[in-house]
Amino acid sequence: MNSLPGENEILPVHEGNAASETQRLQSEMKALERRLTKIEKKAGEVRNLALDRAVQEMALELCSYMTPVDPVGLEFERVGRDFDGGYIMVRHEASSRIAYSLGINRDVSWDLAMAERGYKVFQYDHTIDRLPLTHPNFTFHRLGITGPSLVTDQLRSLDEQIISNSHADQHNMVLKMDIEGHEWEVFSEISESDLSRFTQILIECHSFGKMHKLFWYRKARQALRNLAKTHRVVHVHGNNNSPMIVLGGVAMPQTLELTWFRRDLCEFSACTRRFPTPLDQPNNPNYSDHCLGNFCFA
Repeated sequence: MNSLPGENEILPVHEGNAASETQRLQSEMKALERRLTKIEKKAGEVRNLALDRAVQEMALELCSYMTPVDPVGLEFERVGRDFDGGYIMVRHEASSRIAYSLGINRDVSWDLAMAERGYKVFQYDHTIDRLPLTHPNFTFHRLGITGPSLVTDQLRSLDEQIISNSHADQHNMVLKMDIEGHEWEVFSEISESDLSRFTQILIECHSFGKMHKLFWYRKARQALRNLAKTHRVVHVHGNNNSPMIVLGGVAMPQTLELTWFRRDLCEFSACTRRFPTPLDQPNNPNYSDHCLGNFCFA
């Protein structure tokens, strides 16, 4: 049987065409998201989001991935300055002595504490020209970090930077991240192999007030699912710079600080702590800290 003209022809794929197609799809997705946002805004005017049962299902599913557990036989410590900028970590030394600090602004207290312990700290922030102070173990990049599908000249992907820093063979690093919402882009697209490079992942997770918005919810759910494959939440703290909100009957901080610990490093048991713990401090000392109880949604 004769083939139709061009039927068996293999067309070359050009990088320019692929980039153009990616841009087109991203433009269409943004347009769709804008339309859906308008619809959700109108629906929100007639729905009581604080009591909506569908929103409750969304909230409970996200929270189930963030239910903390206890790392058996290990203790916790606070690393960094008082109030905003300090992080609760598992007392566990990463053998690589390499740490990534994504999002700096004016605070390098965590970075400095890690550097003083002998860690090489690789820092990223595209919103500042220079660090507030330096250390021989600091390597600063004036770049932001986002997901691979959103890279620009100023925003790069984490996997790309790991390769650029010659860390592709490292599997015991530490990651700290406060990148104002881009965490969802990073972790919704990250590979399991890249997640497994980090013994601990400290994240400030933003915008939980948007969990009733379908696009945001799906991205956050994928991010948390990816993280939960390799790590478990061992500590949770609500950032008190914004008030608690109620969505679907679930009271939530709008921003959560989560400590994730890799699954293969220890056994885990049901959490016996209540949050905040004695190690925690309010981000803003002028306001009361958020009382989360045991934050158990499993």
